[in-house]
Amino acid sequence: MRRREFLKASVAAAASVGFSSFASAQEGEEGLRASGMPPVKADSIIYIWLPGGVAQTDTWDPKQFTPYTAGMKGSDILGTCKSIPTSADGIVLGEGLDNIAAMMHKGAILRTLTNETKFGAVHLKAQYFAKTGYLFPAGFKAPSLGAMVSRTLGRRHQYVPAYIDIGRDINTSNEEYLFINEYMGPGFLGVGHAPFMIPEPAEGLKTLNAVAGMNPERLDRRQAYLQSVAGMSAQQLRDANAVKDYMKVMEDARAMMDSPVKKAFNFRTEESEETLKAYDVGHRFGWSCLLARRLVETGARYVEVEYQYAPFKGFDMHEDGQKRMVDMKAHIDRPIGRLIKDLDERGLLERTLVVIGTEFGRTVADKPSAGQEAEGFTEKSTGENLLVENEKMYGFHGHFSSCNCMLFFGGGIKGGAIHGKTAERHPMLPTEGAVKLIDAYATIYHLLGVAPDVHYVTEGRPVYVTELGQGKPISTLIA
Repeated sequence: MRRREFLKASVAAAASVGFSSFASAQEGEEGLRASGMPPVKADSIIYIWLPGGVAQTDTWDPKQFTPYTAGMKGSDILGTCKSIPTSADGIVLGEGLDNIAAMMHKGAILRTLTNETKFGAVHLKAQYFAKTGYLFPAGFKAPSLGAMVSRTLGRRHQYVPAYIDIGRDINTSNEEYLFINEYMGPGFLGVGHAPFMIPEPAEGLKTLNAVAGMNPERLDRRQAYLQSVAGMSAQQLRDANAVKDYMKVMEDARAMMDSPVKKAFNFRTEESEETLKAYDVGHRFGWSCLLARRLVETGARYVEVEYQYAPFKGFDMHEDGQKRMVDMKAHIDRPIGRLIKDLDERGLLERTLVVIGTEFGRTVADKPSAGQEAEGFTEKSTGENLLVENEKMYGFHGHFSSCNCMLFFGGGIKGGAIHGKTAERHPMLPTEGAVKLIDAYATIYHLLGVAPDVHYVTEGRPVYVTELGQGKPISTLIA
């Protein structure tokens, strides 16, 4: 086939798949439409992001407990912890998640979130997909879920940022951190929808306090001076969207210094000793969950609570899987359980959607250490050929893009629901109700009152909140 013929055939094929969606998008206005939107069931969302690849078989989809014995086969490791009952009939969780288990009557579990792309050991690309809904490279600067919610729904309170991120470190000299900032950021939507960053919740934000000797009047004079200097620039520069966005960010930052956001950080003095003890797990994640609750009470729209990602740390378990999972559960169980309980007792859970997610699941490695498999893949591993020689090898160290879980609480979710079923032995693939990320996204947007084909245009092309606008909400999870 000649090059020209090939190009014609390629264009025709692309048009048959996506042109109708593109054409319809160009006919209407960007963003929410006057009609055709689902009813709003959640006003706010708290997304609890646990990167590193949470082992679903020890947490949200526990399997038969098989204790360690020297010389056991990898295929014998079905679960490294016992199952515990929950407040919802028919739902069990892994041991060590007692506080979350006590609130499962308010939540639902998607146990069969699967993906056709096998990311192997490449966590960051899997995380990019999980947080934007688009594979990297997407061909455009893909906005994160939080940025899309910010752009589509805006602020709940005029002085509270629509998109807030708690717990992520900022390091502009680290390439990995910069890539994480990219897929957690606003993408083509611009700086106005970037996350308001709170790296260390217990320290508050120094930027919300004036430096010594800087009273509010002096700050206002400086801001007025900035406006006047900007007004003297060339008309073309003054009219540039990037400049307008930057000036708006400066105005919003000044407004927040006198807003309820600042008060939300006073949890050490305003919360009871019992509450502080419940959230204090010796890790910033606990305080992050408490601050997330206070920010939602203040009027936040979208709050992301992150457990920091670092290779071979946190949930990225390449050895000592069982022991490390015990420690990780101790970090996340009490804060998450108490967050849901607090929201419920304050009457906020009904209109607040809480989501718990990760980039992929875990399975048995087919080599002595995870990441040694060909290209990092363990998707079809049974563990039959792996001899577990010591306790360091006991656990789920293999990367598993083929299945993981997502949890939902409140905000229009059907309490006590489960969607999907997985195999009892390796590879523990979905056997019933496999769901793709596009539909999990559609479920979140549906509860927020956003149709899956809402779009924005960049470089002359529409970008939908779910890829090609084709996501379908998971009806079994919605009340």
